[in-house]
Amino acid sequence: MDTGTLENIFFDEATNEAVRASFPEPAIRFFELVTHLGDGATLLLVVALVYWFGSPTKQRTRGLVLAIALVALAVSAGLKGSIDAARPEVAFTHATYSPYSFPSGHALGSAAVYSAVAVYGRLGTRGLRYAVAGAIIVLVALSRIVIGAHFLGDALAGVVLGLGIVTAIYYLDPDPEPLFLLAGAIAIVSFAFGSTHYTTLTTGAAIGATLAWQYAGRRQWAPSGASLLVLGLCCLPALVALRLVTAGLDLHWIVDVLGYAVIVGFFVLVPAVGERLNDRPAVVRLQSRLPFDGRTVDSDQLSGSRE
Repeated sequence: MDTGTLENIFFDEATNEAVRASFPEPAIRFFELVTHLGDGATLLLVVALVYWFGSPTKQRTRGLVLAIALVALAVSAGLKGSIDAARPEVAFTHATYSPYSFPSGHALGSAAVYSAVAVYGRLGTRGLRYAVAGAIIVLVALSRIVIGAHFLGDALAGVVLGLGIVTAIYYLDPDPEPLFLLAGAIAIVSFAFGSTHYTTLTTGAAIGATLAWQYAGRRQWAPSGASLLVLGLCCLPALVALRLVTAGLDLHWIVDVLGYAVIVGFFVLVPAVGERLNDRPAVVRLQSRLPFDGRTVDSDQLSGSRE
């Protein structure tokens, strides 16, 4: 099979049209919804839930999931802005996307985050975790083709890169800190070569995570679920607000870097700060009313509340 034939399959709008035409209208509506499982906001929420509310004895593992997400973001941002490939031009795409197509950030981010949760998680059986993660990854990647946001080749490359990142990190088994530094280095090099697609965001996030981990990674923290919830409800909206401000205003790149360094640094420090709030009366009352056992959700309390 020659190069031209491969390009006609993997990077041609006709493939998008053929894939979309193979599904009935209800399935297309489903893909338009399921694609949001790969949105940055959704992946951020997944990482936050794992990092903040995961096993209290797995601080390093939870840090690795966060680090994997940052490395995936850095790789996606760097490649998108550097390669600068155009998106498909299809009549059925009505949404407004960034101009960068290769690789699919949704596919790459989903493959990295959901497979990391499956590999490092302990909820359910390993087979069930892998099956659920695999289904989400396939559906998100396929949805990008169906809705016309990416070529087939973009989606496949994203999945391969995302799974490759997790596989390499799993077998090399580094500490989180070198991965935070790696994410920052990738973003800085990409920015130096002209890529401005999320590279300042990633640089700031990597700096903040690296600095905060010097303290947060020292020991296992024991925050209550209520204190984490209170801090999380402050941190996540602040991160979203910063994203909206930096995306809507033409600010100097240093504002991006400093802003994300502060917010992501606080994100990493939430378990350590949360431990200091455990004995606050308001937090104690909230903890007693919510189904938490320490920092994790107590399934027995959940089942009891339904009976």
